[in-house]
Amino acid sequence: MNNILEALNMAIDMEKKGYDIYRQAAGKTANKLGKSTLEAIAAKELDHIKAIEEFSERIGAKAPNLDKAISLINVKEKKNYILPIMEKLKTELETKIKADSDLKKAYKVAMGLEKETYNFYKKLSNEASEPQTKKFFEFLMGEENTHYELLQETLEYLERPGDWFREKERWIVEGG
Repeated sequence: MNNILEALNMAIDMEKKGYDIYRQAAGKTANKLGKSTLEAIAAKELDHIKAIEEFSERIGAKAPNLDKAISLINVKEKKNYILPIMEKLKTELETKIKADSDLKKAYKVAMGLEKETYNFYKKLSNEASEPQTKKFFEFLMGEENTHYELLQETLEYLERPGDWFREKERWIVEGG
């Protein structure tokens, strides 16, 4: 990418595309876990857009304000995404949420998008000569990776809830 502003505009377009995909998919599923997960990631895409816009505005300055741009994103670890979703849906989870085939397809498309966006930010990070710009794209790579893992884990839950609980909750299996 020859022009950093062009790259940042492409990043904004990718985040907008992600937002649209997540909102549409959330609107099409009756599955409460899937809907909540997709809505949570859609909200994060809006945060990313704001952060990229903030970073873009400052790129002409001698040093873009990385901290200001990143502060616009409510940074969460993967477990901090999934625990509130699971708590909110506790009753539904106990009655066994079923995955529909459209939701599974939406998750796979979303995971592909997250991977594509991660690779785009990785390329931009590798090409960046300015340390703040490199750090910004590395930060966005981490965000996209967290989204991918969240989608992967909730898809695993939807497809195999028993296995998911065994792995995540580390159930003790007793013989007897």
